[in-house]
Amino acid sequence: MKKLILILLAPLIFSCGGNSSEQAGSGNVLENLTFSVDTVVVDAGKEMIALPWGMGPLALTEDKSTLFMFEIPQHKLLEVDLNQVSLVRKTDFEKEGPNGIGDYAMQIQVGPQRRLFLNAGSATGKFSSDGHLIEDLRISPDGIDPELVTNYRNLYWTALVDFEKNRVFTVPSTDRSGQFELLIIDPSTKSLRMESMPNLNSVLEYRPTYMSESMIDFLAVMWYMKMENRQLLISSGSMSGFYRLDIDTDEFEFVEVTHPNFPTYMDFKVNNLPTDLAEFLESKRKINEHLNYMDFMWDDSRQMYFRLGKKTFINPDQQDQVPRYEIFLFAYDSDFKVLGQTKIIGLNQLPQSSFFKDGKLWSYVNVEDELGFAVMDFKF
Repeated sequence: MKKLILILLAPLIFSCGGNSSEQAGSGNVLENLTFSVDTVVVDAGKEMIALPWGMGPLALTEDKSTLFMFEIPQHKLLEVDLNQVSLVRKTDFEKEGPNGIGDYAMQIQVGPQRRLFLNAGSATGKFSSDGHLIEDLRISPDGIDPELVTNYRNLYWTALVDFEKNRVFTVPSTDRSGQFELLIIDPSTKSLRMESMPNLNSVLEYRPTYMSESMIDFLAVMWYMKMENRQLLISSGSMSGFYRLDIDTDEFEFVEVTHPNFPTYMDFKVNNLPTDLAEFLESKRKINEHLNYMDFMWDDSRQMYFRLGKKTFINPDQQDQVPRYEIFLFAYDSDFKVLGQTKIIGLNQLPQSSFFKDGKLWSYVNVEDELGFAVMDFKF
């Protein structure tokens, strides 16, 4: 295992010096937050790991000992031992044919016996880790919108699977409907349960697009769907609240979340179809510089949920320069009661492809074109 000390990469990722909370308050467990960081590099042996577009989708085994990801565009599945920080194997997947996954995988999960769920360009189903399709989950459930029946790409836009109950969760593309709906599909019976998510429609209010004869530019507030701790969590950058499906009880609800001294919603208006470039850039600035919440992460060691928030600052005269970030951390108990919130002093770059393992936050970094992780150890 190769291991680098943080100071070697500090100019690229983190500011030097101490770290502490800027947001103090009664009952704030993150009030005196400090952290240290090591950077580890995956030992690939004689192999090379191609990272032309960064890391891409990843999946972790339940014990967080192994990470799966695809090397794109080579269609190779990488299995990484996170305890030894080493590449275990590469496996070729087919692009076309009965086991084909298309151009790329949009989502990957790992289940029992290390079987994989892949939501890819031309496949949504369960695969063996050696690349064979076990179960095709692209079906047309009863009661579905006729325009989605055969448009599998839009229907399974963000699909995830529950391996235990063999159900598919998906939020179809909003391009036609203009609203967010969660579909819960049972492939064995083709039955469908649909849940409306009107609060999530707020992200559609923050998608300015500018078109001229010479350019097209746009900005979209992110939204997230992931499974953590047997909970399906659907959240967005535009609000602190989120939708939750308890996978075991099937209870579905919107969870209101209020953080002291942090916004609950984006409460300003933008023109999504500006004809003036200056107006478009001003809309982008307002959205970027507002707090954007990110997705939830479960820390099994603390039995707590965390999520990051970001504010992005871009010099309007230097649009091609690296943005400057302010990064925030929020903590919750297992029932999503707010435990703490803070601005992370000393962290000025946004963690990517992040997850908690053994109480530490791992995030992807490219270390001289090698796959690496910044491992952050929070103390509070």
